[in-house]
Amino acid sequence: MLGKLRYAASEIARNGDDPYWWRLRFSSRIAGPVLGKLHGNTGIDYMQEDWDNLLILDACRADLFEEATDTPRFDEYRRVHSIGCSSPEWMEKTFDGREYPDTVYVTANPWISKIAPDSFHDIVNLWVESGELSEQEIQDAGGAIDGVGVSGGVTIHPDTLSEAARQVQERYPNKRLVVHYFQPHAPIVGNSDGTQKPETQSGLHPGDDLKEGNVTREEVWDGYLDNLLYALHYAEELAEDLGGRSVFTADHGELFGEWLWPFPLRCYAHPDGVRHPKLTEVPWAVKEVGSRRRIVDGEISHHEADEGEVDKRLRNLGYKV
Repeated sequence: MLGKLRYAASEIARNGDDPYWWRLRFSSRIAGPVLGKLHGNTGIDYMQEDWDNLLILDACRADLFEEATDTPRFDEYRRVHSIGCSSPEWMEKTFDGREYPDTVYVTANPWISKIAPDSFHDIVNLWVESGELSEQEIQDAGGAIDGVGVSGGVTIHPDTLSEAARQVQERYPNKRLVVHYFQPHAPIVGNSDGTQKPETQSGLHPGDDLKEGNVTREEVWDGYLDNLLYALHYAEELAEDLGGRSVFTADHGELFGEWLWPFPLRCYAHPDGVRHPKLTEVPWAVKEVGSRRRIVDGEISHHEADEGEVDKRLRNLGYKV
C-alpha cells in the first residue's frame, strides 16, 4: 500500500499541472469502469475464430472501415467487439499466458515483444532483429524503417510488413499468420493509392493535435481514412498472395473527441480500459482465396528482444513505458 501511495504521489508531482494527464486518469479510473458496466467488458476471442491469416489494422474502428471500403465485396462481414481498448491491453487479454504453437506473429507494433514473447511458434518483430529477418532484409523486402514526422517518431510502412509476411509464409507454410500493421494508427503517413505522404504532411495525431484544437475532427478523420486505405492497399494484395481464409480486423478503435456519456468529458485516441463502443467495435471482414492450407502445431519459441530498444521504439511512437 505504501508503495502504491508513493507511486501515486510521484505521478501527481510529475504530471499534476497537465490537464490532459488528469483527463486520462479520470477516463481510465472513473469513467472506464462505468462504461464497462454500461457497454460490457467482454469481446471476441480472436484466436478461437476460423482463419488462416489474421490481418490486424491497428486502431481501425468499424465505421471507418465501412466508409473506406465496400464491405459486400467480402465473403463475410460483421462488426465485433474487441476485448481491448489499446494494443497492450488487447495483447495482454488475448495472448498473455497462452500458447499458440500453430501461429507466427509478424508485426509492426513493438508491444508484442514485451507482452507475449512466449506465446507463439515465432515472432517476427520488424522493430528488432528477430530470427532470420535482419534490418538489411527488411530494407530489401520493400523499404527502410523510415523516420516520419511526429516528435521524432518512426513507423513501419505496410508494403514493408506485407513483404516480410510473404517471406515468413515461405519459411512457415503450415502455420497461421497474424500480420499486425501499424496503420491506420497515427502517424498519418500514407495515401489511398498506396503512396507515402511527404514527410512535411505526415504526423497528424488525434490524441494531441485534435484535443489541442490545432486541426478539425474532419481533418483528422480524413487523414485516418487515407492511412487506412494506405494499409488496405497492401493488406489486400497480401491476402491474395497468401491464399486461404484471411480476416481483416483491428485490435481496437479510436476516439475523435466522443463524449464519455454519462460524463461531460470528451476522449481522444485509445486509452486503456475505456469501454466506449467506438473503441471496442471493430470490423471482421473475411476474404477466401483458393484452398485452405494445412495448419500444424509446432513448438513455442521464446522471442528474444532488447527491452531497452523496444522501450525506445515505443517512446518514439508516443507511448509511456
